[in-house]
Amino acid sequence: MVAAAKHGTIGYGINMYDPWCCYACYDALAMVYLNCTEFTDSGHNDDGMSTKLLKKRMDMGMESSGTTSEECYASNTPYQQTLSYCIKSQCDAEDVPSEKQNQCFQRLNNIGSDGPSLQQSLPPLSPTEQLAEHAEWLNTTMLVNEAYWNSDRGTIEEFETVERDHVAFSIAIMVVSVAVPLLCGAWQFFTSHFLSEVRGLLFQLQSYVVLPALWSKRHSQPLSYRLGYLPSRAMTIWITLYIGLNVLASSVPFRSVQPNTWFTNRSTEMVAYVGNRAGVLSFANMALAILFSGRNNPLLYFSSWDQTTQIIFHRWSARVAIVQAVIHSIVYTADYCYLKGDNVYYAEAAKPYFWWGIIATTAMGLMMGLSALPLRSYAYEIFLVSHIILAIISLVGSWYHVDLRYTKKWGYEVWLYIAFAFWAFDRLTRFARVVYNTIVQRPVARLELVPGTNVAMMTILLKKPSKAGIGQHTYVYFPSFGKAWESHPFTICGWDDQPFKRSANTSTSDLEASGATTPNQEVKNDAATTTRQARSSTSTDERYYVQCLFRSHAGMTAQIHAKLLANSPLHMPVAFEGFYGGHSTSHYVLKQADIVLCVAGGVGTTYASGFARQFARERVLASTSRSQKVVARCQKFVLAWSVREQGLLDHVKRRLLPNLDARDLDDGSMAYKFWVTGQSTAADSAPSSEVTKDETRVGVADGEELVQQQTGRMCVADVVDSVMTPKKRIVVLVCGPGSLSDDVRMEVTKCSRAGYVVHLIEESFSW
Repeated sequence: MVAAAKHGTIGYGINMYDPWCCYACYDALAMVYLNCTEFTDSGHNDDGMSTKLLKKRMDMGMESSGTTSEECYASNTPYQQTLSYCIKSQCDAEDVPSEKQNQCFQRLNNIGSDGPSLQQSLPPLSPTEQLAEHAEWLNTTMLVNEAYWNSDRGTIEEFETVERDHVAFSIAIMVVSVAVPLLCGAWQFFTSHFLSEVRGLLFQLQSYVVLPALWSKRHSQPLSYRLGYLPSRAMTIWITLYIGLNVLASSVPFRSVQPNTWFTNRSTEMVAYVGNRAGVLSFANMALAILFSGRNNPLLYFSSWDQTTQIIFHRWSARVAIVQAVIHSIVYTADYCYLKGDNVYYAEAAKPYFWWGIIATTAMGLMMGLSALPLRSYAYEIFLVSHIILAIISLVGSWYHVDLRYTKKWGYEVWLYIAFAFWAFDRLTRFARVVYNTIVQRPVARLELVPGTNVAMMTILLKKPSKAGIGQHTYVYFPSFGKAWESHPFTICGWDDQPFKRSANTSTSDLEASGATTPNQEVKNDAATTTRQARSSTSTDERYYVQCLFRSHAGMTAQIHAKLLANSPLHMPVAFEGFYGGHSTSHYVLKQADIVLCVAGGVGTTYASGFARQFARERVLASTSRSQKVVARCQKFVLAWSVREQGLLDHVKRRLLPNLDARDLDDGSMAYKFWVTGQSTAADSAPSSEVTKDETRVGVADGEELVQQQTGRMCVADVVDSVMTPKKRIVVLVCGPGSLSDDVRMEVTKCSRAGYVVHLIEESFSW
């Protein structure tokens, strides 16, 4: 065997043919027969020396009319003396250390350090006769053919250099792809602290690159015919650079070496270089795609990217990996079919490694096709299962493709190790979260319909504080529905971890009004009822909770809605995974904000209500350490919510939003603006005595009503303009339908270009 198994990749732990002078000597003698060579009756194989040598170098093996065993090579004196003299003379000329020469000689002979050394194998007299270029027999000690040695020396040097470049470019792409999210986090930190003091180029970048949609205003809304989503302008720039890096890495630098002892012509040489480059890059991008698909990607904690942004890059890195895999397949198929002939193609295609490559590439192509937005939206559960299965087939197929062909000699499998590690880390972490929450929290869910709507409220009762917070979401499993493996994301809109202790000068009513203390009596009663039905011995005082609102769509939420129509409220055991989101990097701009505007549409209030509760808590509990506050500098908080059903508005006001009549909240620091876009029904007004009229104003501070309600559509431009204040840091949060988010983004961009210091935080689940 020419090269022993090593660790690492080519150029980084593995040297293919080091030193080149030594391996060129080995190649110059690789095709000659010795007096101990055994022959079959098949006759001479006429594939040509170049093809046979390439297969031998890459250890692919082939049928030959003569077989020379390792024992034959080791015991044949002319061969040993010719090889040792060539290595000594050629490598001395290149100043290769003697020890390195000896190691190479023993490695090529497979004799180990206990066998004869290079010095011991040298001939007593220097040979004078040179081996003919196409000689078939070696019967006496000779000089290797100088012309062939020079050609092979250049061939293997260039081939290994190109292979090292494959790895170097792949590492560079991975490093850059990881660095960009971290740089985005640093950018957000810098702009949140210094944007108001810095003008010029940085301010223009924020206004014309970071905030805007790619063109017009469409970003969160899908394209026509649901072809997909357009990334933001900043994300588009990064994706373009990323694709450009891959195109560049796939194209350069390739240099042809002629005459070449491995390839019969320049075309076959370039095909090998391009095909191998595309294959290695595909593996590297495949690992990136898996990294950015994970819920537990460590970059989420250190960058400004949220899950949605991460998924966008996951899709594009996967597309690039798939295209490169297809290029790899096409290039080698064309090489075998058109450059080497049908016989070579059929012989190669019959080998297991070839079939595994076809399986892996086919699975990748199916995975990309079945990920189209229309199919994903129509049957998300089916998409998810098929996506995972096809991804596993792709990885397994890729593994067998390189393992059967190279038997771990050149480290191509290292890229798959990285992909496996990313996938295993995410899956094991998710499993650990579910197991921990199930054992420690003993979660039980109470589900109830919001009267007059197709919205349900889920209260998950817990044994211990959950440490949930603003801007977070969780994945809930419903084993009662027979699909214990399926999870569904829900935004946290309310929680009670009792993180604050009542002080002597803080009344119970103030804390309850701000949402900063234990659940109100209704939630306590829910906890008691659910606990009894779950046959738990835990007292209601030991129960904590998190709350989620969700609208019925297709799939699991439709099944829940159907059960609630028959029996509401409904109690059932659940498992949950999380909590995700709400990382400190996303709070940089909030900590520096003077004014916060939350714009919500429909059940997007689940996101906004958490921030309203947090602001109220920090106002009421003013003694909280400034470092622990999320909106430490905020002087004004405005919630603007457009909702279709009056019943949902009443429910959220009663159960989730702080009461602005409470002490410390009636000074105008908080304000609500509601728009009801649907028609009120009897069902809307039945369950609650808090139903407002078409237009309601509650409380007045500094001449401005604290709570405003009106019918009709929200004018996004007026809402955003109403909070714009010169020399103030303003943060706009938005969560709602794609059209609303796009309108808000457009108006915030206009305000930024007008000179206001404004940041946008968009919560989107366009997965």
